[in-house]
Amino acid sequence: MKWRGISFKLFAATSLVFIGCLTVMMFLQLAFFEPYYVRDKTNSFLRDFEQSRNRFLSENPGRNTVPNYFAELEEQYYAVTAVMTITNNEVMISAGKGIGGRDKQLLIRYRLPMDIKPDTLPSIPAFPDAERDKLLTGVQQWFKKPGEMDKVLKHYQKATFFTDVSLSAGPNNRVFVVVAPLQVKNGQGTIMIGVSSLQPVGDAVNAFQGFYSYFYLLAAAGALLLVLLYSRMITRPLRALNKTAQRMAKLDFRQKSGIRRNDEIGSLSDTLNFLSENLDKALSDLQKANVKLQEDIEQEKRLDRLRREFVAGVSHELKTPISLIGGYAEALQDNVDDGKKRDRYAAIIRQETSRMAGIVNDMLDLSQMETGQYRLQLDEFRLDEAVHYIAGNLQEYAGSGGKTIELELLPVAVHADRFRIEQVITNLLSNALRHTRDGGRLGIKMEQDSKEIRTIVWNEGERIPEEELAHLWDHFYRVEKSRERDSGGTGIGLAIVRQIMQLHGGQFAVRNTEEGVEFSFSLRTE
Repeated sequence: MKWRGISFKLFAATSLVFIGCLTVMMFLQLAFFEPYYVRDKTNSFLRDFEQSRNRFLSENPGRNTVPNYFAELEEQYYAVTAVMTITNNEVMISAGKGIGGRDKQLLIRYRLPMDIKPDTLPSIPAFPDAERDKLLTGVQQWFKKPGEMDKVLKHYQKATFFTDVSLSAGPNNRVFVVVAPLQVKNGQGTIMIGVSSLQPVGDAVNAFQGFYSYFYLLAAAGALLLVLLYSRMITRPLRALNKTAQRMAKLDFRQKSGIRRNDEIGSLSDTLNFLSENLDKALSDLQKANVKLQEDIEQEKRLDRLRREFVAGVSHELKTPISLIGGYAEALQDNVDDGKKRDRYAAIIRQETSRMAGIVNDMLDLSQMETGQYRLQLDEFRLDEAVHYIAGNLQEYAGSGGKTIELELLPVAVHADRFRIEQVITNLLSNALRHTRDGGRLGIKMEQDSKEIRTIVWNEGERIPEEELAHLWDHFYRVEKSRERDSGGTGIGLAIVRQIMQLHGGQFAVRNTEEGVEFSFSLRTE
């Protein structure tokens, strides 16, 4: 248990409260129990004494001996009662304590104020000496208090006081004395006196003082044990919740709080689990959004790079035809040479213009596909028929150089954008025609598996360096670093092939063979 932890603080605070309350309670009991008990007992004794007196006045108004029902009052309050008759200088006392219900009278002749010494009185058969001493001491002390005597004999009021009794057979005893008039006139008559012992409460207080030392130690130990269990019961789930919160602070939301209770701690556990799930979901969404944002940033960077490369490529590709067109147009304007040269100049201008138009159209198509603005027009058609048609047109084109395109086709239908697939075939075949060596062969063949049809365009010619193969699909990339115009092409045909195949979700590849180079693309047949 760490002294700075909540367990220790709760244990220490609660222990201090418990032990403090226990100490205060014991102090109050030791300090005020006896006065409270004495006050309560004297009040009760006075009440019952008054009831016995009223009964005596109503049932035995002229009697001067103790009736039997006084015994109930004596037994309940450890008291001795007597009826005392005062006439002239003579006192007659009738007491009933310890005589088995029979009345006994003690006659004492004295001259006021009398000085009764209990040890000089004769013993009374069957009457306890301790009770006799207690009664006669009470009477003696009353006679020594003129004010209390006048209150009873002259003012017909009740007198009460405490006094100590020296017993002949035992320790001193503190008693409570009550004297009340029955029939009094001119300072004479019959009075009722009761002397109640307070020794039992004193003995109880003394016993409590000895017992409380053991009780205090036992209660303190029990309180510390209960407080320890209580503090652990309270702080254990709080420590578990704190560990869960610490894991959440480290963005670890895998482990949930296992506390299930129908109280505030259980509610806090449910709230923490709910917060963990929401934070986990929010963090996951944030990570996905961050990944998407990163992809968008990379895409924007890529598009920006493509735009710069596009501008550079366009500038390079259009620079030569624009210069040629300008030069030959200036020559025509100056009427240079004869009509045959002028016709050749016009043909060159027308050829370069067509080349420029092709470059522009290819660049527009590539731009649309790279920015994701182009949407495929999907349809089902026979791929072998499209290949056969394009191969026939390219063979008849003057730029083919009389080369024959060999065909190994399969009758298969595909679901794709026919215009764009024909553009792929045209670009690959045109590229193969340009790079087939003189006297070399080229062709197209098809291979099919269970789900795809693979179209291969091959030619016999110079092989491409392996380090260059991965860059062939970039626009304006040529193996010839000088970008000589004799190699033909716009430099973006293979880039268009890549974009079209990516839009179709198909595969495309290039590899060197023993005789030359082989390009291929695949389309799904299902």
